[in-house]
Amino acid sequence: MGITQKSKIRKMEPYYMGYRTFFLLIALIICILSQDVLALDSKIPKEGTVFVGENDIDISECNVRTGEEIAFWSSGSPEGTPDSRAKVMDATHFFVDPTFFSGKTGTWYGLTSKKPVFKVEDPWLQLDVIENGIDHEPEWIKKGNLVSFKISTNMYAISERVGSAGAPVKINLTGPNETTYSQLNSPTGTYNLENIYVYYSPFDTGAIWETKSETEYPEGEYTAWATCNVNDINEKNSGEGVTTSTKTTFILSKIKPEEEEEEKEEKNTDSDKDKTENEDENDNEEESESDNEPVITKEPTPEPTEEPVPELTLDITPEVTKPIATFTPKPTKPPLPSPPKNSPEKTQKQPLNFGLCFLALVAGLILTVRKKV
Repeated sequence: MGITQKSKIRKMEPYYMGYRTFFLLIALIICILSQDVLALDSKIPKEGTVFVGENDIDISECNVRTGEEIAFWSSGSPEGTPDSRAKVMDATHFFVDPTFFSGKTGTWYGLTSKKPVFKVEDPWLQLDVIENGIDHEPEWIKKGNLVSFKISTNMYAISERVGSAGAPVKINLTGPNETTYSQLNSPTGTYNLENIYVYYSPFDTGAIWETKSETEYPEGEYTAWATCNVNDINEKNSGEGVTTSTKTTFILSKIKPEEEEEEKEEKNTDSDKDKTENEDENDNEEESESDNEPVITKEPTPEPTEEPVPELTLDITPEVTKPIATFTPKPTKPPLPSPPKNSPEKTQKQPLNFGLCFLALVAGLILTVRKKV
């Protein structure tokens, strides 16, 4: 029996070896394909778009070779002296260095060939939290409603690379008690926030967050922001609004925070009123108790009075026995006569001037002489 079993095993060994080699080949093919898939985002097509900060990308199909120089003309035409130039050290592992390429957006050409190599763009990223079904209020989301996220970016152009699904974007979400969420409950199951492939902009995730769970999503303050690290771009070109969106903070609660504050204020005012009323009642009770108590009045002790001492008065007024004689003054000088009245002076008549008479006589003689002639 032992010999026959060994012989059977020996006969089956080729079959086992065949299965092993088959599975090994499949695993090897899967590894190769997965590497190709991972490399799809880094393979730049001819005259494709690259983003400042992308690292280890392949530009070997972009009219350039290792060791050649590329140049940028702000005019957009490869004529004259370029505004900037860079050397391609390795066309299959190229780094879009922010030191050289930031702000120099547009088409880069081969320095000698003048052929277009690729287009450079500065990346930007934005995230909006949207409450579905009602007007969006950025600072408050009513608990129990559905929430979606809107991702806006120019890095969606990565989807134009052959085989790429789009720019991988991660949504970061933190909640009360420093809770970090990597997935959310949605109406259809769970939604992964780690890799969201954005292939158009703005990209809407749809209603992926169901906020009604009290244990998983307690009321409080939440913060959301997005990051994109395709080809290490977030590590090489980090910045708010660049490869990381601006953080959005909001309150998840059943009641609007303003209304909740108003209710608290009303409760505080009501409690203050109750306190004052209780204090007034206590004061009234104390006053009534004090009124019921008998009032003891003390009689004032009489003050000693001094007997009046008689005062001595002396009458020193002189007695007048004789009447006082009356005296009338008499004038010592006669009265002055009144001044005489002035009579108006008469104006004296002026005598005739001798010169005038002489001139009149001469004039008369002249007239008589002329008449005779």
